[in-house]
Amino acid sequence: VLKSSYNGYKQYKTPGGSWKFVHRTVAAKKIGGPIRKGYEVHHKNGIKTDNRPSNLSVLPKWLHRAIHRRK
Repeated sequence: VLKSSYNGYKQYKTPGGSWKFVHRTVAAKKIGGPIRKGYEVHHKNGIKTDNRPSNLSVLPKWLHRAIHRRK
């Protein structure tokens, strides 16, 4: 089951019944492990539903917020 959340990010339901964000799952696979506390996933092209690995980067929260403040 795939759905969009209230904030525009796609989510999927795990076999255990919890909801996970697609972009965070894809980014974790890209970096080969869990996303550490204090880090966020950035969509390089600004499209929240474009979850291709090449469009995602894991950044420190402060840097991610700074990027979006400039836009």
